[in-house]
Amino acid sequence: MKRISILAALATLFAVEAALSLYTGLPYDMDVWFKTGDWMNQGINIYQPNDHLGYPPLWSIWCLISYKAYLFFGNSMEMWRLIIKLPMILAHLFLAYSVGDFVSRHFNAKLGKKLFFITLSWVFIIYIAAMWGQINTISALLTFLAFDALINRKTTRSGILLGIAVALKIYPLILAPAFLAYAWMQTGKKNALKFSALLAAIPIAVTAAIFAVYRWDIIYFLKTIFYWTPVFETSQPQISGGCMNLWSFTGLFNLDVGTLWSLRLLWIPIVLGGFAVYLFRRRRWDKMDFNLALITLFILFLASYGYTTEQSFVDVLPFLFLQVLCFKPRRTDFLLLIGLQVLVFAFSAVNYGEFIFQPFIEEFYPSVLASMQVFVPTEGSMIWAVRGILGLAFTVYALGFLFKLIRHSKATDHGLSDPKNSMEAAT
Repeated sequence: MKRISILAALATLFAVEAALSLYTGLPYDMDVWFKTGDWMNQGINIYQPNDHLGYPPLWSIWCLISYKAYLFFGNSMEMWRLIIKLPMILAHLFLAYSVGDFVSRHFNAKLGKKLFFITLSWVFIIYIAAMWGQINTISALLTFLAFDALINRKTTRSGILLGIAVALKIYPLILAPAFLAYAWMQTGKKNALKFSALLAAIPIAVTAAIFAVYRWDIIYFLKTIFYWTPVFETSQPQISGGCMNLWSFTGLFNLDVGTLWSLRLLWIPIVLGGFAVYLFRRRRWDKMDFNLALITLFILFLASYGYTTEQSFVDVLPFLFLQVLCFKPRRTDFLLLIGLQVLVFAFSAVNYGEFIFQPFIEEFYPSVLASMQVFVPTEGSMIWAVRGILGLAFTVYALGFLFKLIRHSKATDHGLSDPKNSMEAAT
């Protein structure tokens, strides 16, 4: 990829996303980030108050830094929004570069440039990072770098990167079985065990260190480690928070995963069982099999976990790009991916998505704010029902798409360096 055009594109997108960040942000998440920084500044256990951080404590360090910057810049909320979103924006830019670089090295430069610009300009990623203000671009970047490192047989680097991703947002741990299986197949038992040790040690060490420094009671963290669907009992009605899978649909009939212990754990046998079948049917993996295994694990997770939000779709997007544009390029599959993305956007539109623009409306059109309440999915409303139906639609579509990708991957040989496949994807 030509360095000048890449730098120009990165600089342009940074300016656009920085501008978008100033007056956007989902109010609930922005409030959690802000209060986390405030609580950290006061030395309060961030997991004890209501509406607290739902992730491991690593992200709270940046919340503290952003809060101190907020105070330094004269309590400017616009400056705070830019600073709190800065790692998310930079992670998106670096993710686009990393995907393009990976494809350039393993396929060809023309296809690498195409994947760079697709990842860079993919509107949903911009929407989640620069506008919503969610950290999935960071976890997606770390996971992709771990994937790249393991393919290059750099087991230690891969374990460190995925360990940091888990320390940041625990969900990348779902992909550990695929990483471990590929490490075992390609680098041997010893390196696979080293990878596992790093993956376990890093998030535990980081989390324990933060709790030790701040002297927090860890029990409050353990009660929220899986956020809305913790292992402990909860009375939180799931449908009030939205769930981008079948659980929003079942919630319409008062079958609520958030209050039923057995349903909250159902995702575990679904994800592990699905992966076991995949592993049994593919005893030896190449790079494409590894990539498809990651997609399989994450889609099964998205389809069955008790609190799947639309921002989690960012984490699987880089691997879907590789699958439908590089490993098994087919125009139909790319169009189906676009259709799935549209469905995710549609779900977000009935799951408080419009409120991402609330800071802008409060600043420039405050009279419009009251009319936005029509978009709140209150129980029994049309939006509430549509959200449930779209949750079911996502589950069916995503699982059908996954089945098609798996079936298509068996149709022909999938050598990574097949020039015909590369050129087809580049056109």
